[in-house]
Amino acid sequence: MGKLNLLIVEDNLLVGAAVRDILKAAGHDVFVVENGESGRRAVSDQTFNVILLDLMLPDVDGQVLLEEWHQAYPDTQIIVMTAYGDIPLAVECLKKGAYDFLTKPVEKVQILKTLEHLQAVRKASVLTELSKRDADTAEIQEIIGSSPEFNRTIDMTQRVAENDFSCLFLKGESGTGKGLFARTIHKMGRRRDRPFVEVNCSALPPTLIESELFGHRKGAFTDAKEDRVGLFELADGGTLFLDEIGDMDIALQSKLLKVIEEQRFRRIGGTSDITVDVAIIAATNQHVEELIASNQFRLDLYYRLNVIPLELPPLRDRMEDVDAIAKHFIAIYSRKFGKKIRGFSKSATAAINKYSWPGNVRELRNVVERGCLLAKGRTISDEELMFPEIRNGGTPADGDIECLPAMPLAKAEELVIQAAMDDAEGNKNKAAKILGVQRNALSKKLEEYGID
Repeated sequence: MGKLNLLIVEDNLLVGAAVRDILKAAGHDVFVVENGESGRRAVSDQTFNVILLDLMLPDVDGQVLLEEWHQAYPDTQIIVMTAYGDIPLAVECLKKGAYDFLTKPVEKVQILKTLEHLQAVRKASVLTELSKRDADTAEIQEIIGSSPEFNRTIDMTQRVAENDFSCLFLKGESGTGKGLFARTIHKMGRRRDRPFVEVNCSALPPTLIESELFGHRKGAFTDAKEDRVGLFELADGGTLFLDEIGDMDIALQSKLLKVIEEQRFRRIGGTSDITVDVAIIAATNQHVEELIASNQFRLDLYYRLNVIPLELPPLRDRMEDVDAIAKHFIAIYSRKFGKKIRGFSKSATAAINKYSWPGNVRELRNVVERGCLLAKGRTISDEELMFPEIRNGGTPADGDIECLPAMPLAKAEELVIQAAMDDAEGNKNKAAKILGVQRNALSKKLEEYGID
């Protein structure tokens, strides 16, 4: 069970001390107050994961505090304690937002089991949205390859996963599968049963990424309308994947280094430290040495992250894997589009094996998806690849649409938006600039076409 910051609001000093001793012995941080007003001051000054609240206080009705804190601090769970353990009162407290109901004298086994269950439910509910993957995506996310170059990478991956590493730095060109490798290393490792939390450092402005990583207290800044749990806290016991860390603001890098070193931090606007146990996987497609030379990346942070370096080879350095990867994607997308595609025509096979794939596996996946979408028969021809770079060995001039087949306008728009998102590596701001539209307009289109 991970460490919690708890508040006990109990007017009976003996009861408060007994519960405090149980919780401290279990490794938690515990703060005790004797009345409701002291509890209000404590809650406004500190961030608490759990409040153990006596209903019969000398100055404030415990049920009033329950309703007040449940509304103001939705991330804080409240467990009610009372000597009057009748069912109607218990039901009333649960309706008002109590997580659970304990009768006095509180037993050690009961309170520890309640907290353990609370942590499991809390983390599972918050991480549900982060871990959503549809069936197609799950199938796509498989590491495929048997070339000597790739086998060396796989061997290193297995050795890293077998050990409880503190930091791992993934390097590689865009589209080589850094996110896939990060998730695979987590699933193969000792932290596999704990959370895997991912954040794209290039997708958020500096003012937001700090709040995403460390969380914030209500009122810490203009838009902080409620307490927010940060990704470091969500990843406690597991792995935090910092994708595109080369784009992180230099000012935030100093704070990140301190958190990685000490494994503790404060939410923005908070006054108490939160301790975590998190393994860090960082990734970038940029040349870190150049960023360091131009004072865009801290050298000390690089040394800390680079405990275990792992470089993913570009697809052009393992061309013998292209056929196997392409067949894997054909199986996925032919099923998705309700077709029975067996493979490529001879000319299409020759074309994909001749091309250098600057966009790596991501580019190959997109080409295969378009080919499966446009294919009329059981094989994909080079014309149906709709990929002029492969057929002509160059890039078509602006406005050249002779290579595009006739299709519904909505489908063409979807393909163009998907291509822009691929080129921008999932960064909505960059994709919006490529398309010449506002970010809000792009977000609506992404939602409309179901593009992740």
